[in-house]
Amino acid sequence: MKRKYYNRDLSWILFDNRVIDQAYNSDVPLLERLRFLSIASNNLDEFFRVRMHNIDSMVTNNKTEKRTDLTGDEVLDLVYEFNARNIAKQYKKYDSSMKDARKRDLFYILKYKELSDSEKKYVKKFYSKKILPRLDMQRFSKVYKYRHNLNFLMETPHHIYTCPVPEDLGRLIETGVDNHYILIEDLIKNVSTELMRKYKVSKTYVFRVTYDQNKPYDFLDKNMSDEEYLNKMINYVDTRELRKIMRVEFAGDEEKRGRNYFTKLFDISKKSVYKIPGPVDIRFLNTLFKRYKNHSDLVFAPFKALKWNPSKNILQYLNNSPILVQYPYDSFSVFINYLEMAVNDPKTTKIFITIYRTEKNSDLLRLLKEAASKGIKVTAIVELRARFDEVHNIQVAKVLKDAGVRVLLGDKVNKVHSKICLVLHGDNRGYVQIGTGNYNAITANAFSDLSYFTSNQIYVDDATKFFDHLVNGTKEDYNLLVTSPDGIKDMIISNIKEATAAYLRDGQGSVFMKVNGLTDVDIISAIYTAAKQGLPFRMIVRGPCSLKIGICGSKEDIRVKSIVGELLEHSRIFKFQYGNDHTDVWISSADMMTRNLERRVEIAVPIVEDKAKLKLTKIIKVFLKDTENSYWLDSDGDYDKEEEENGISAQQTWLSRLKWRKYIETN
Repeated sequence: MKRKYYNRDLSWILFDNRVIDQAYNSDVPLLERLRFLSIASNNLDEFFRVRMHNIDSMVTNNKTEKRTDLTGDEVLDLVYEFNARNIAKQYKKYDSSMKDARKRDLFYILKYKELSDSEKKYVKKFYSKKILPRLDMQRFSKVYKYRHNLNFLMETPHHIYTCPVPEDLGRLIETGVDNHYILIEDLIKNVSTELMRKYKVSKTYVFRVTYDQNKPYDFLDKNMSDEEYLNKMINYVDTRELRKIMRVEFAGDEEKRGRNYFTKLFDISKKSVYKIPGPVDIRFLNTLFKRYKNHSDLVFAPFKALKWNPSKNILQYLNNSPILVQYPYDSFSVFINYLEMAVNDPKTTKIFITIYRTEKNSDLLRLLKEAASKGIKVTAIVELRARFDEVHNIQVAKVLKDAGVRVLLGDKVNKVHSKICLVLHGDNRGYVQIGTGNYNAITANAFSDLSYFTSNQIYVDDATKFFDHLVNGTKEDYNLLVTSPDGIKDMIISNIKEATAAYLRDGQGSVFMKVNGLTDVDIISAIYTAAKQGLPFRMIVRGPCSLKIGICGSKEDIRVKSIVGELLEHSRIFKFQYGNDHTDVWISSADMMTRNLERRVEIAVPIVEDKAKLKLTKIIKVFLKDTENSYWLDSDGDYDKEEEENGISAQQTWLSRLKWRKYIETN
């Protein structure tokens, strides 16, 4: 029997393969290729830190995944197989890119033996002065936690020693010649002859250990006070230790012996040990990107995001018309302008906002503090549980509270992942902004997201009810808004059923989804049920996708693609066609993943105002036409790149249109 679902974690790794594939695209400039290779490494680190513990638990407890019928050992085998394939592909392009950089006389990452005599003298001096005093040889211990990114392992006749590589000096060590570098580990290995002789080192490896860092928030209780919750979160962060080893990477020996060696040394599965065919951890490529990005021919062409027309008051404009903007083609400064106008509007009495991940020193925080200083009642729902950003969010909460902002820390159980900002006047009229992405000016430059602004009283009333629910715990009945953990899944399934009924009635009906992940079994089952009746589905799923193609019979009409390009696709969009003349379009903060639908406070909202609805419908059409950056899911669970002469890139289409528009559209 054919399995109905694809494993989420394997699908994650397939996405990483698509990221690596960008480095093979001849239209991608050299430095951008390096950046994609670095991003792929960062993605894989996150996989082992936050996802691998689930697979390890399956192996340890001899469990089988219900949705795929795969045992833990089978999943682990496939994880290794997929990652080994990705790593080989990644480092092949790394090697060719380094050769390309040399041909262009851009920069050189040299082996020690390639250095000139003067360069060797220069780096030896650097080693003696900066590195040698920092080297700390330790007897190997299985229980020792390797907190440094890279380490040396040195084998001697009697003992095994480890030595961490200093991190604050960077990976790229200058050689005294412009644009010539040597990796710090290569320098240490070739220059530390005294250490080698002293300890009689016979074999040397460079290795890296990745630990499970997905410690659960096991202290959550809906009855906790904010003060108790904050104290427990501070304690959580302070005591979050490195947990079990999820991966060991090494360089320095032929693969078979090296993998067996580290497997026994750390007492871990051989499938968790990776021989790296080059430098271990190539995230340093991002440093090269930043250092040489002034070479305009080697990076993507810069673009100027569209800003709000400074001669127009955005709030006055919203009194007559909604605005739908798409970051980063439209600047995040449009939102800042919206908030700034609200702060400076004498009629503003209240501001409510949800905060999940912000950049440091953000204009958002500055304006919220300014609003509080003016006597505006500002309420900020600050969600502390942003994985690995908890410390920053704790600081955000403190800064706002000290400035007189009323700060509430989520609902203690369900993570508040919504993106909504409500501005109210004394008569409870006002404005609301609802988005698909975070209030972060940095990520808004690279993430494709949607942001909807309106003064429509129905939306304002719903937003008021939503914040009343977060602040006071009231159960609300919305007119347009739908939220999780209660409603978004039900809404999606109900609308699929309605579209199916319309399709069966008159042959007209379809569903479009654009999300970052599609893994929820209930949603997928609803799609399968409708697809068996012939309802067409067109879906863009950037990352993990558990849905399988080709199991719904002869009437199945499902097409799933992933768009991977210059920008990170992050917006969540839904379109339901019911018959000939009725279509709903939605935006949301939620992906179609169980955690978003059942354990988070998310928002989905239909765009009912004609102007914004028409714009969103056009955006969907452009996404559907994309061929240049599209990878299509096949019946084996693999993704095939679409090749087409004179193809269309959705991202490049919108970038090319910027020159034709002077400002955000205003009348």
